[in-house]
Formats: sequence, structure tokens, C-alpha cells
Amino acid sequence: MNSIEQIKIENTRKKTFLLFITLLIALVAASIETLFTKTIGASILFIIEAILIIILYFALVRGLKRFNSYSYITVIMAHVVCLLDISFIDNSFSTIFLIFFLLIYSAMQFENALFIIGACFGIVELLISFFAKSVDHGLIDTYFTTIISVYLLSTFLLYALIYLHKSMSSSFLASLTETKEQVEKRAQHYQSEMSNIIDNVTQANENIQTNLQSHDEIKTAINEISKGSLTQSEQISNIAGQATNTLHSMEILNTISNELTNEAEEATDIAKSGEQFVDKLTLEISDVIDTIMELNNTFEILTKKITETNSFTDSIREITEQTNLLALNASIEAARAGEAGRGFSIVADEIRRLAETTHQTTEKINENLTDLNESNAKAHEKMQLSSTQILTTAESSQNVTTYFRKLSKTLVNQVEKFKEFKSLSSKVTNQAHEVEGASNELAAIIEETSASLEEMSATIETMTSDHETIAQYLAQTTNEAHQFRELIKKENMS
Repeated sequence: MNSIEQIKIENTRKKTFLLFITLLIALVAASIETLFTKTIGASILFIIEAILIIILYFALVRGLKRFNSYSYITVIMAHVVCLLDISFIDNSFSTIFLIFFLLIYSAMQFENALFIIGACFGIVELLISFFAKSVDHGLIDTYFTTIISVYLLSTFLLYALIYLHKSMSSSFLASLTETKEQVEKRAQHYQSEMSNIIDNVTQANENIQTNLQSHDEIKTAINEISKGSLTQSEQISNIAGQATNTLHSMEILNTISNELTNEAEEATDIAKSGEQFVDKLTLEISDVIDTIMELNNTFEILTKKITETNSFTDSIREITEQTNLLALNASIEAARAGEAGRGFSIVADEIRRLAETTHQTTEKINENLTDLNESNAKAHEKMQLSSTQILTTAESSQNVTTYFRKLSKTLVNQVEKFKEFKSLSSKVTNQAHEVEGASNELAAIIEETSASLEEMSATIETMTSDHETIAQYLAQTTNEAHQFRELIKKENMS
């Protein structure tokens, strides 16, 4: 539980105790007043109520720490007792003051709900006192409007006070919370800053101790550097000579790059000419392929014609065979006819010879057609092989064309690279000139550096004595910082 919650609980506890004391005093006073006025019933009722609130206080507040529950119970109980007094015991004008007292009593806890409950009970009690019979009925009737008005105004005024108290309490608690957070943050910040300061001082002390040990080493290293600077001066002189040789080599390389650029440009022109020649060869091969395709079509037509001729020779062979049969029949008939059919027999013999001659001619035609068909087939196969070879040659020429184009592009890129190399070699040549001059300047700088190092050696000796003094002071400061941090820790713990 933080301090803000403790403040709220302590405030509620004090208010509850104030309610208890106020109500207890009021009940004791009311009991005494009713005893003097000989209103025994009211006196007993107030005494019972006083005993109950004492019991409730020790049970709820002291025992269970239920502060709000005690406030609600006592307010409701006080109003119930007031209602019983008005309704059954003593409905007098003095009861009006008791109702106003209970209104103020319900506002003492500064709780909106508790105050509204008490105000509502008060209005009900005023209405009951107006309508109930009493010895002061005429006086209550006369001032009832004024009493109600004053009661309502008092209610609004007390509600306004409760609202203002709530607002001020909220603002105060918020401000208190913010202030506490800021104080805690600052305390943490101061503590972390103090820790950082102590750590930094400790680190600085360690660094100075390390520097004290390193100063001798630095002094020795500076002496060695001073000696080595002379050697570096000689080496830089050698570098200057090598820079001159490099400059001469770069000039030769520049000349070679110019020649390579010219040769690459000539090769590019040759590659372009070869590309044009291969394009022309590709066009011519395309024409040859077209011609071969036409010849192929012609051979196919010729093959069809030979096939048709074969069918014609077959027809002639059939006619020849039929003619032989007719001639044989004619000879048989001529033999039967005797001397009268001799002339018909001669004609039949002539027809037979004609048929034989036709048969022989047909056989020769078949042989010639067979040879022609075979020659045509061989020529067709050769033509197909030639067309395949020509197509392969066309593809090769296309590949060669593609190769020439790639070669042309490659050569163009090489020309560009040679040009870039030419400009780069020019830059390197200029840088070689600059290196030659810079090396001479560097030799002079190294001689000056050698003298400066000797001065630094003397300065380091002075700094060593100063660091020893600072180290002693930092050690003392570190001890004081540790003591201060321990003091802050003790204050935070307290």
C-alpha cells in the first residue's frame, strides 16, 4: 500500500470518528433534553440509538475497518429513529432542527450517495411532520413553505460543498501523486547520476594510472619512431624513383591501349561486313530452298504420271492378250474353212505378229518405266538429302549470323572498355605525377615530424608528473563520492 492510499484511509478514519463523536454527543444531548421535558419514550429511543452506534463503531470501524459501511448504517439508523420519533412519540417544532442536523451530519463524510440518502430521508420526514398531528401543528403549517425552501437551499449548498471538496481532493491527490512520482524519479536520477559520477571518477583514475604506465612506453615508442622516420625518408625517396618508373610504364601502357582501341574498331568493321555477307548468303540459301521445293513437287508429279503410264501398259497388255486369242480363234476357223479361209488365216497370222510386237513393245516400255521410276526415286531421295543439307546449312548460316552479331556487340563493348581504359590510364598517369611530387613533400614532412616527436617526448615527461598529481586528487574525490553515496542510501532508507 502506497502513501496516497494510506492518506485516503487515514482521512476516512478521521471523518468516521468525527461522525461517531458528533452523533454520540447529539444523542446524549437529546436524551438529556427529553428527560427534562419528560418525554420518556424519545429519551429511551435516543439512548438505545447511542448504544447501537457505539457497538457498531467498535465492530465495524475498530474491528473490520469498514468505515463507509459504518457511515451509511449510522445515517440510515439516525433517520429511522427520527421517523419513529415524529410518527409515534413527539412531533414538535424542535424536530425540524433535528432534521437539519441530520442533513449536515450526512454531508460530513463528503460522499454524494450518502448525502443524497440523508437528504431524501429529510424531505420525507418534513412531509410526515407536516401531515402528522402535533402540538405545534399551527406553527409548522405557517412556516412549512419556508422550512422546505431553506431545507432545499441547504441541500443544494451542501451538495455544492461536497462537489467542491471532491474536486479539490481529486486535484490534491493527483498533484500529490505527481509530486511523489517526480520526487521518486529525481531521487532515482540523482542516485544514478551519483553512481555514474563515481564510476566515471573511478574509471578516470584507472585510466590515469594506465596512462602513467603507458607514458614510458610512449616515450620509448616516440624515440623509435624518430629513428624510423629517417629510414622512412630514404624509403620515400625510393618510392619517388619508383613513381617515375611507373609513370614511364603508364605512358607505354597508354600507347598500347590506343593501338588496341584502333584494332578493336577495325575488327568491329570486319565483323559488321561479315554479318552483311552472311545475311546475303542466307537470302541466297532461301532461294535455293525454294527451287528445291519446286523440283520436289515436279518429281512428285512425274511419279504420278509414271504410275498412270503403268496402268496404260497394263491395259495394252490385256488388249494384246485378247488379240492373240482372237487371232488363234481366227486360225482355227480358217483351218475349218479350208481353201476358202486361207486368206483369213494370213490375216490372223499378221494380227498375231502385231500382238506379239505390241507385247514386246509393252514389256520394253515397262522396263523403261521401271528404270525411270527407280531413277526418279533415287533422284527424289538425293533431292531430299540435298534439301536437308541445305536447311542445315541455312541454320548454320543463321547461327553464324547470330555469332557475328554477338561478336560485333562484344567488339563494340571492348572498344568502349578500351576507351575507358584509355581515360583511366590518363588519370593514373596524372596521379603518378602527383605521387612523385607528394613523395618529395612527404619526405620533408617526415623530417619535420621527427623534430616534433622529440618535442613531444619532453612534453610527455611533463604530463607524467601532472597525471600523478591528478591521480592523487581523483583517488581522494572517489573516496568522498563513496561516502556521499552511502549517506544518500541511509537517507533513502530513513
